[in-house]
Amino acid sequence: MDENLTPFPEEPNVKPFKETPSPTEKAASISDPNSAENRKEKKKNYSRFIRRGILGLVVLVLIYLSYSVADLFISPDRHIRQIYLVPEDAAFIIRSSEPVKDWRAFSESAPWQALKQAQSFDEVAQNVGTLDSLIRSNQTLLSLVGKRDLLISLHKISSKDWDALILIDLQKVSKLETLKEQMETVLKMTGSQVTQRTHNQIPILEMRDAQTRETLYMAFIDNHLAASYTSRLVEGAIDERDNPRIGRSEAFIEAEKLVSDKGLCRLYVNYAYVPQFLALYLGGSNEYIDMFSRSMDFAGLWFDSKQDRMEVKGHTLCKEEADPYVTALLQSGKHRIKAHEILSARTAFYTNIGFSNPTTFVEELEKALSIHDEAAYNDFKSTQKKLEGYFGISLEKNFLSWMSGEFALSQSEPGLLGQEPERILAIRARNIRDARKNMELLEKRIKNRTPIKVKKVEYKKYEINYLEMKGFFRLFFGKLFDSFEKPYYTYLGDYVIFSNTPSALLSFLEDYEQKNLLKNDPGFRKSFKQMDNNSTLFVYADIHKFFPQLQQIMDASTRADLQANRDVLYSFPYWCMQITGEKQAASLHYLMEHQPYTPQPEVTAATDPNEEDDAMKEDAATEKELMNELKRFYVEKFEGNVLRDFYEEGALKSESEVKNGKRNGRHREYYENGKLKVRGKYSNNRPKGTWKYYTEEGKFNRKEKF
Repeated sequence: MDENLTPFPEEPNVKPFKETPSPTEKAASISDPNSAENRKEKKKNYSRFIRRGILGLVVLVLIYLSYSVADLFISPDRHIRQIYLVPEDAAFIIRSSEPVKDWRAFSESAPWQALKQAQSFDEVAQNVGTLDSLIRSNQTLLSLVGKRDLLISLHKISSKDWDALILIDLQKVSKLETLKEQMETVLKMTGSQVTQRTHNQIPILEMRDAQTRETLYMAFIDNHLAASYTSRLVEGAIDERDNPRIGRSEAFIEAEKLVSDKGLCRLYVNYAYVPQFLALYLGGSNEYIDMFSRSMDFAGLWFDSKQDRMEVKGHTLCKEEADPYVTALLQSGKHRIKAHEILSARTAFYTNIGFSNPTTFVEELEKALSIHDEAAYNDFKSTQKKLEGYFGISLEKNFLSWMSGEFALSQSEPGLLGQEPERILAIRARNIRDARKNMELLEKRIKNRTPIKVKKVEYKKYEINYLEMKGFFRLFFGKLFDSFEKPYYTYLGDYVIFSNTPSALLSFLEDYEQKNLLKNDPGFRKSFKQMDNNSTLFVYADIHKFFPQLQQIMDASTRADLQANRDVLYSFPYWCMQITGEKQAASLHYLMEHQPYTPQPEVTAATDPNEEDDAMKEDAATEKELMNELKRFYVEKFEGNVLRDFYEEGALKSESEVKNGKRNGRHREYYENGKLKVRGKYSNNRPKGTWKYYTEEGKFNRKEKF
């Protein structure tokens, strides 16, 4: 027993009852009302009455208290599930069963410390800091309150903005009318102007901040407190109460089961409204996001955070009438991810699509098209028949048969020969000899039936080919491979490598030769180690490399936000996503690696203004024999580790030293007459130090520092 508790007093000794008097004795006592026995009996009856009265009163009080407690803490009336109050247009729903405990775990993590430095998070971080202090200083009180389900739903509220609806399950505390009555008084004590109005018979408190001129709307809806800075979201929660849609959705119920009680919190994705939400940042629609969102119903995910990463896992459910390409992908299994062993370390964004067999994928695609889109199915079969008849080939036998099922798309930093991102498509072959044999057959048939010139060049030990394959990739894989309809391609290990430009293919081969490979990148290795080696879709982004390219696809406002928060994004340098098809569903895994980032100040390299030109590592001829453009490109662009470019008539235009697939070292540019035009240095593909410029007559013109 607790020593601080006062023990109950011991029971007094109770004397045993006397035997019941006989009828004769009882009659004698009655006949003498003043007898001692009769007086004793009256006193006993009086005491019994008093005891019974007190006991009855205590029982009545206990009954009342029991009823009150039962009414407050046990009775289920007016209790509604939290999800039933979420308006239908929620794009994302975040839910926690123990928000105080979960918040304490997340707020102490390194990823949150990095995130709250973002300018766009500034106001949120300040408010969260205040909340955090309040929580930490009231642990005892909060421990008495117990668990409280917290739900936050995110909604697009205008063409340029979004807002959140917050729902807190007050449980039986919501029945304390005093709490509701005193809420307005408490809010006024904060210095805010408080008004009240009614929507659908439920009062809404409006707290207006005189400084920010923002209004916080709050309402008690049965056992929940709803709050938002957008009135229609609180009104929507009230309206949803009598006609809940998300909470009764079979897809949501199934998604909820899959992630129940996992992680710090649960995240539900309502794909029907994801495109509208993301359009706020992309400045418009994206066909792949639209396609995926039309195909998916709900995703149930759970979130966790550690010192070195943030991670999300879960499942997404597919609609019965999904896009045929998505259906075929989920129905066609998975494939081992291997392409990172040959891809360049300059890779900024990498997508790996895998299925067990390309032929199976096409069969599933045809089946889905025939069921859901008869016109598209007829067009598919017509195009296939036309291509096969025109070139005298079998697309299944001569095009799909040699493919193993792994398709890797990479977008890299600008390489040696340009300023644009470089794209590579690597298709793994079952047998590279079969792949070569069938590709040579395609070359021959296309050459015989079209005026297209099939060009072939040897670069080092690689055979470089060019071929117009318009319609081949699109037929089977949609618009995703449109960039490779007129590809330059070669063979490397077990892969056939396609590129949208010859310069991208050449830079890719140079990276491979110098072993500047993605598999050797420490960030990629660390992230990939957390993922499954087999999947249907794998996506990887190196934010430091992808950031400049990401800005190009965002609208002006989002682009400005990205730039303002660049250092925060750079603190999460490696992002991965993995989807594995499971027939009518798919498992998902998202990962963001955290790594503290410290901006490095720009350093201006000191150079000697009287520096004499040293000979380049390789002698550069100023005049070249006139050759066709493609052959000159492959034969003369590289000699040793020196990159060269030429004028149309063959004169040397520029030459740069190269290291690890990038310009590093001395750089020279020339006029067509052979005179020096520019001299300077590159470091990691960027101009460095002092650059000097000369006139066409060879005289010094100006200098510029980088």
